[in-house]
Amino acid sequence: MNILVTGFISISADHRTVFDYISNLSNDKFWRKEINSTTMNSKPQINALAAENSYLSKRVPDNMLLLVCSEFVENNKVVYQTLPDSKFFLKSLRMVESVSENETKVTYTIAFDQRIVIHGLGFSLPTLLVQLVAKHDMKKYLAALKTLLENKHSIH
Repeated sequence: MNILVTGFISISADHRTVFDYISNLSNDKFWRKEINSTTMNSKPQINALAAENSYLSKRVPDNMLLLVCSEFVENNKVVYQTLPDSKFFLKSLRMVESVSENETKVTYTIAFDQRIVIHGLGFSLPTLLVQLVAKHDMKKYLAALKTLLENKHSIH
């Protein structure tokens, strides 16, 4: 079963700045707590590949996923997803919308295979609990992203 979570946030920054930052998965380690590192084989674009190393738990501290950019609309939308032969499905959709000159709405949707929780913990959790935790994490991610982008001096 796949878990689907969507979050929204308004960021006081130009939409191009926001899009450039969130479309590059190499920046995820600065606003998503579980990301150890991500390397990309090119700039964000269709068919760009990203190798993501994430901390799932003490049991799986270095989970590797290979993601491909399957959709890319400059300054608007980027989608990354696992390759068809991946052990676990994951899809990340990131969209930005200009509200005003220096105000941007970010929509972040993630879908993932609930079996990755079993992989990380060694046991399953109820779907409702996984969804609640994922929603809680999404809020934290977006708050961290907002802080980073509204304090331009801290962008890496």
